Amino acid sequence: MWYWAFRFLFTIILRLFFKFKVEGKENIPKKTNFIVVSNHASFLDPIVLGLAIPQKVYWIAFQKLYSKFWLRWFIQKMESIPTGGSSKKAIYLLTQGKNIGLFPEGTRTNDGNLKKFRRGAALLAIRTGRPILPCALLGTYRVLPWWRKFPKLFLPIKVKIGKPIYLLKEFDEIVDDLLLQEGTLRIRRVIEKMLNDG
Repeated sequence: MWYWAFRFLFTIILRLFFKFKVEGKENIPKKTNFIVVSNHASFLDPIVLGLAIPQKVYWIAFQKLYSKFWLRWFIQKMESIPTGGSSKKAIYLLTQGKNIGLFPEGTRTNDGNLKKFRRGAALLAIRTGRPILPCALLGTYRVLPWWRKFPKLFLPIKVKIGKPIYLLKEFDEIVDDLLLQEGTLRIRRVIEKMLNDG
């Protein structure tokens, strides 16, 4: 209930105060659940992506965010998953037909550039056989970079949704390290190209 209530509220805010645009909704898988993977430029990112994707997404949230009461309350209402043992929970939810979202850079960029990706997204994809849904967030760094307390209003925010990436079409319990590395680089290259294309 809270998820959809917040979604409704933030949809109004983004439409009123930002030139919110979504491209590539036709790429969202219709016959399977998926793993949303995106660059991480701002505190706004999970909210913006949550509005861009019609289906509910369970986000993996940095454990440190739970230290603040108001933020912990919001994250829990959104049914996010704290880091630290999150892989098991995420794998379980994926096998139950739920969608998982994560930012493989780990933290927000401090200069607007794409950082090195961690291997969690590729691991989930290989372990469950679910596709990666690559997304590129454009504009959120300008609106609310890590050092600002309040967002700049009336700047454009765009979400680009790419075609699904299948690292494996069937799940695999044994994860080859080379496959994991190649999968991570493949995901990053796709998102980097989407960002560069603007």
